[in-house]
Amino acid sequence: MKLTTIGCGDAFGSEGRYNTSFLLSDDQLNILVDCGASTLLRLKQLNLSPESIDVIVITHFHGDHYGGIPFLMISNKMEYQRTRPLKIIGPKGIEENVYGLQDALYPGTSKVFNEMNVSFHEYANELQEFHQFVEVKGLPVSHSPGSIPHGVQVRIKDKLFGFSGDTEWNDHLLELSKGTDLFVIECNNLNEDSPGHLSYKTIQQRQNDFQTKRLLLTHMGSEVINAKNLEIDRLYDGLEIDF
Repeated sequence: MKLTTIGCGDAFGSEGRYNTSFLLSDDQLNILVDCGASTLLRLKQLNLSPESIDVIVITHFHGDHYGGIPFLMISNKMEYQRTRPLKIIGPKGIEENVYGLQDALYPGTSKVFNEMNVSFHEYANELQEFHQFVEVKGLPVSHSPGSIPHGVQVRIKDKLFGFSGDTEWNDHLLELSKGTDLFVIECNNLNEDSPGHLSYKTIQQRQNDFQTKRLLLTHMGSEVINAKNLEIDRLYDGLEIDF
């Protein structure tokens, strides 16, 4: 299994980084975890076909995490004439929110979901199979309540990936990390937590509590990106990790 970091930036594009999106792939499957507004651009920059995506998993309804779906859908329909199934999995309200966003950005185009055989599914707090070899669960975390924030686990065959989504400290982070081959955690700030976001200091203090083979930082502001000699590995746009 391979993780490709499509984008790992915060909402403000600190230090020129792109919006959050991770591609989990092997020789059979391509799973996007989050689909920020810059995702289509990044897929093309990395020579990855937008039509190749089998499943999209969304953590919450903020534009830097799901705002790229309308662009991806228009590309799949107009450039690739996609007809094969696509599954979009997310929190409660995933179908209504994505339909609304599609028509807000490209009025009248939500019909493409039916034309391209797109189905919507809501995850629960236990792993459920939504696609062959793909299981997903979501647990609530502490971010902007209106965005329905969740962290997720995604199991693909025998590999388990976890992602915090955007959040302050929440004990669900420990459960989300449990048994993972990779656990990606947001780290917007260096020394102090802020509303809805974690700091490196907090993550470092709890580092030994995470039950993962490898812990990685994402969604970093400039202070974290530019800090020297951090003990925990940081993602960067375009980074590939085999796990």
